[in-house]
Amino acid sequence: MELLESLYSINSKSGNEARIKSFVIEQLSGINLHIEEDYFGNIFITKGIADIYPCVTAHFDEVHSPGNRTTVWNNGAVRAVDAEGNSTGCGADDKNGIWIIIQLLRSKQTLKVALFVQEERDGEQPGCRGSRACPLSFFENVKYVLAVDRKGNSDVVIFSQKSGIPLCSKDFIPQLLLDKYGYQCVEGGRTDVVALKERGLQVPGCNISCGYYNAHTNEEYTLFADLVKALSFVNELIDTI
Repeated sequence: MELLESLYSINSKSGNEARIKSFVIEQLSGINLHIEEDYFGNIFITKGIADIYPCVTAHFDEVHSPGNRTTVWNNGAVRAVDAEGNSTGCGADDKNGIWIIIQLLRSKQTLKVALFVQEERDGEQPGCRGSRACPLSFFENVKYVLAVDRKGNSDVVIFSQKSGIPLCSKDFIPQLLLDKYGYQCVEGGRTDVVALKERGLQVPGCNISCGYYNAHTNEEYTLFADLVKALSFVNELIDTI
């Protein structure tokens, strides 16, 4: 819980991700990792030695404007409030994905991670700017790309509605795992894994619900049990597929 609160306390509006990047790298300082940053500011992490890696992605940025905020817990739900107690949005989209990735990097023997900047739309700026600019060479030796950047607690997005691009086949994730964790395959919107597929990424991908609700509003919140469920689901996916 402390890690999640620390992530939520850092505002990382698109284009101002330096603090959250520094925090994440500090959290990973005791792990033997290869970390590199591209010219656009995306962070790429490799753990272990393998011929082919599982790969997980999230994004650093959020839509909320800078301001002091603190986290408040209520019956397993966490949100952020300002000094007057007004809800402000906590950046759970996509700090929940970052939280999951930190746990995976601590536990998995081999893993590749892509953490993108500027995924959110910002005024007239389009979204997915980091993933549209990154080198695709990082993904040449991965077997799939799992994005953890979806609202709710039950979706695995396998088809992009806006671009009409399939991200993976319907049987990519075993039905037994979907049933075990209460997930289902759905169509969904655009995020970094969609941008990668649009650019020609050849391996399967999907976008997984990670426990946040009311994204992009002041009423954004996370159900911690749903976040933990997402971590367990992704963890078992990596061990299975």
